[in-house]
Amino acid sequence: MLRQGRLADAERELRAAVASDPTRGDWMLHLGWTLEATGRHDEALQQYRQAGSLLPTARDPRLAEGLLLAKMQRPGEAAEAFEATLRLDPRCETAASMLIRSLAIAGRHEDAETAYYMALHAIERPATSHLEIARSLLARGDLRRAEHCYRRAIAEGPSLVGARTELARLLVLADRANETAVLLNEEFRRGGVPPTLALEAARIHLAAGRAGEASGILEQLARSEPSNPRLHLLFARAMRRRSDLVRAVRHLEIARRLAPDIAGLELETALVDVARGRVAEARAVLAPLVAGKPAPTERLTLLETIEACIATGLADEAARIFRARVGPLDGVTARRDRTLVRLAARLAFETGSIDRGRALSRRLLRLASSAESPDPALAAVAIHNLALAALRDSTRRGRPRVRTRRTRCAASARSLVQFECCCGARERRAAATAAGEQRGAGRPQR
Repeated sequence: MLRQGRLADAERELRAAVASDPTRGDWMLHLGWTLEATGRHDEALQQYRQAGSLLPTARDPRLAEGLLLAKMQRPGEAAEAFEATLRLDPRCETAASMLIRSLAIAGRHEDAETAYYMALHAIERPATSHLEIARSLLARGDLRRAEHCYRRAIAEGPSLVGARTELARLLVLADRANETAVLLNEEFRRGGVPPTLALEAARIHLAAGRAGEASGILEQLARSEPSNPRLHLLFARAMRRRSDLVRAVRHLEIARRLAPDIAGLELETALVDVARGRVAEARAVLAPLVAGKPAPTERLTLLETIEACIATGLADEAARIFRARVGPLDGVTARRDRTLVRLAARLAFETGSIDRGRALSRRLLRLASSAESPDPALAAVAIHNLALAALRDSTRRGRPRVRTRRTRCAASARSLVQFECCCGARERRAAATAAGEQRGAGRPQR
């Protein structure tokens, strides 16, 4: 009857059986399962405990009690039930992993680690225990150990649903979003991804700058969950990053109708307004959002927020957010992250720090003109910044001749950097060899 879903008939027969023989703990256990399936948790819990008292050496009544207590958000009592289960069966992987989870939810992370090591000792391949301790470590901010445990969980339990998505979320927090594509593709290749995990995967794709992949997932989810406000908010973000502002506005309106107070809606509205050139409207929305508020955690959203603040005239708030999340502008000079150096240089100029902006622009020029990965567009931005700094200096000092000479030097430097960016190391060596052969042959040089 239970397998056929005839819960009412099963409950009636089991109650009659228990009434005829109250010493049958296994019947009480089945009655508890039936009551739990109908949502009557308190009655089911009573049946599990009575079954446990009648079956002192049986594992299942205590395991069922622990699982029900965990479902009822009572982690302390659930941990006691799982500990009792493991005393009877130390190799029960479900009890071991749920004990780790219950202890972590209760804030007893040290005890959770102890339970984890006990599981490693008793169980041959405790994949779910690796997964639960990884979640505990992630909650405590220990990203390195959490990543190790996630990878062990995936290696020992390749069929675990959601483990790869959770690892991808950790990599986003560690500013390694470019490593998440393989994990997410493998998650979807195995199939059986629930909508909540699919939505999280779309968010991770967006955090990594892969708006196309995120749009594909969201298109499929929209068919099954058209009234999910979070889905429409992420859809608006994906459309904005793909420059489809008409669809972005439409999805924002749907999200606002479904959940007017959803987190991130106002920020996305401001970013769409900036993209549409509605600077005044964007500033009106953005100013109260960033005034003294914590900085966004995702890197791409952080950079977009800072650039939107600059575009709307909130340079001081943009500098505050940058310092809170990245550090002081002077500290960026030693980094090799071109995006951060470019943004720091722009912030320095916007806040009036010409010397600091010049130093950052020189650093950006060196990074953009490197032989390993030249970037002519970024080099042009750096040269523009240096020319602007020279013009401001000469205008402030009132020396037009210096201004003209510096401008001419900046134009010459632009041509040189473009040449260096377009020519690789091999082409430059070939050109030098050819020049040497010409000089050896006594040919006239230009």
